[in-house]
Formats: sequence, C-alpha cells, structure tokens
Amino acid sequence: MTKGYWTYKLKPAKLTKNEKEIIKAQVLKFIDSSEKLKEKVSRIDLKAGRVYLYHLVEQFHAEGAILIKPLIDGKYCEFHFGRITLYDSKGYNCTADWQRYNDQWFNLHEGTLENCLIFMESDAYFS
Repeated sequence: MTKGYWTYKLKPAKLTKNEKEIIKAQVLKFIDSSEKLKEKVSRIDLKAGRVYLYHLVEQFHAEGAILIKPLIDGKYCEFHFGRITLYDSKGYNCTADWQRYNDQWFNLHEGTLENCLIFMESDAYFS
C-alpha cells in the first residue's frame, strides 16, 4: 500500500503459545492430507509470526569433498521449502513466500492460511 511518499508495510503477527499450537495443528493437518506436501515437507517451525516449512534433500558429493552444511543421517541436507507469513493470529491474512538462491524471501501469493498452503501444493516454485 502506497500513500504519497510513505510506504506502509505490514508486520507479522505476534502469536501467543496457544495461537501457535492452533496454527501448527492446522498446518500439520493440511500437510497430512496433501500427497505432495506430505512427501516434500519434513518438518515445520513457527518463529516470529511465520511458519517455516523444511524439506530434506539427498546430497551427492565426491569423495574428499568438504560440505558446507552438516548432513542429517549422513546423507541429507535440510533446506527451506517455503514460508507462510501470518499478519493476524487467525490466519485470515497471510502470504506464501519462497526463498531465492541469495537467501532473500519474496512473496508469491496472498490469502488465508489454507489458500497459501493450497498455492504451495500446486505452484511450480514449490516442486
């Protein structure tokens, strides 16, 4: 939203412990019902009004190569799958974000929490 010379940027919602548990339960329920997200998302985390979704990628490396990130179970690296930024505690105003190669996040979709999860399920960025 732009008005004159000033730009107003929304800040993520500050969630209580109870609200975090409710949001986390909603996201986990959706992931369990989605074939694609169930396969891709290994864990989720809630921090600072954002839901981070992670996935594991099997790494191939030549013998003697030095890895930048430590491997999980000797062969997997964990990367961001995407994130959902919550602008209210009920999940009515959210954005689905994707992380670029330079570690910057950019917004791909706006809607409710469920709409953002549906978008992540169907969009090519989250493949």
